[in-house]
Amino acid sequence: MDWSDLIEMLRALIFGIAHVTNGSIGVAVILVTLAIRLALLPLTLRLARRALARQRRMAELKPELERLQRRYAKDPAAQMRETAAFYRNRGMSQVDSAGLLGALAQAPVFAALYSALRKGLGAGVRFLWIGDTSLPSLGLTLFMGGMAAASLAAAPAAEPGKTAPLFTLVLAAGFTVWFLSSSSALFALSAGAGSAVQAFQGLLLRREGAKAARER
Repeated sequence: MDWSDLIEMLRALIFGIAHVTNGSIGVAVILVTLAIRLALLPLTLRLARRALARQRRMAELKPELERLQRRYAKDPAAQMRETAAFYRNRGMSQVDSAGLLGALAQAPVFAALYSALRKGLGAGVRFLWIGDTSLPSLGLTLFMGGMAAASLAAAPAAEPGKTAPLFTLVLAAGFTVWFLSSSSALFALSAGAGSAVQAFQGLLLRREGAKAARER
């Protein structure tokens, strides 16, 4: 199966689901996105746990790392060498290659879905208040910006009991609005479904963290 076959398979799946949901392309896009996200949830959960553990370990090491960087501030080469030794001695790498590879492994699936949604899907088709789902919808875009911020707020922070800073939430919402403002309403619906699964993942991680804290 080549790239174009994967895109056409996703398009056919969306049209097939639309056929059994009273012809609603919008509902089909939401359901297909949810199915993909939920199928990938075991992988994304594992990656999120790994990233969270790394963030918390980095937060513990931050004061010591800052002292090291101040000590070698006038010697960049020595600072790089000592920083690498610092991570190595603590059994950590400066770049989480496993996490990066895991994220890259998901990229083709979402790229194919994005390509499928770009190819004229939903032209002239209504969904709820949206007259043409192949065009951007300001109201939907703003709502999805809020959902992106909410999904980020649901994710646990490096410090237990904390949430992402307000600036980070605003930035996430702003970037989402900027990106979706030139995308079709169908793509915004897909992004919203993805944000919903991401928020669910964040709540699962918070629940795991709370359970671990009670057991300690």
